Amino acid sequence: MSRTSPVPPSGIQRDAVITEEDLASLDTSEGHCDDASPEEPINAVCARIGGWIAMIATVIIVVLVTVAVVMRYFLNSSLPIAAEGPTYLFPWLIAGGAIVAQGSRGHIAVDVLVSRLTGKAQERAQIAIWAFSTLLLAYLTYLAVYLIPPMADQSTPIMGWPQLGSFSAFIVMVAVMALQAGARTVHYIRHGVPGEGIGAAHPGGPDAPSAQHDGPTQDSPKENPGA
Repeated sequence: MSRTSPVPPSGIQRDAVITEEDLASLDTSEGHCDDASPEEPINAVCARIGGWIAMIATVIIVVLVTVAVVMRYFLNSSLPIAAEGPTYLFPWLIAGGAIVAQGSRGHIAVDVLVSRLTGKAQERAQIAIWAFSTLLLAYLTYLAVYLIPPMADQSTPIMGWPQLGSFSAFIVMVAVMALQAGARTVHYIRHGVPGEGIGAAHPGGPDAPSAQHDGPTQDSPKENPGA
């Protein structure tokens, strides 16, 4: 400490420093990262098919939007299929992405309670959640089937395509996701919940090993009195 630096009063304590371990302990995204791979064959196959659906829909949408922009701003004209095609195909893009995320456990999850469970309690909670997801998605599929007749009677305003072609993306999405959730539930019952998933101990948590420091660090004022 230099001569010109102010000396804090003895009665005032220095604020606690937030370390990387503190931030890591608040992270609940473990097990939902993009590189998580499906645990069993059904989810792997469904995720691969969903990926192809999303990629094909994306390519067609990009081409149609590009054609529509070029024709409108450079040729001063329009193409009906380029105007309505992207909107018609967008539900299939969403459906494919949702299936891929379901296969890799990539959907947003509020796991504040589950992440604090350990052992059999955490495993039972995971199985119960996926079983409930299976029933919910199956019920959504059941309800979506009832909408097939009215959607078949409707058509798009420009091209006159049946709305059922676009709405079918929702039916396929919830049906396949129900199959994925059911397959994951059965897999967890038979083989157990993977230890590196949501139930793994977070860094800085009560079950995480304490970090070892070979010497004082520059960012820690407690170990560096001259900071």
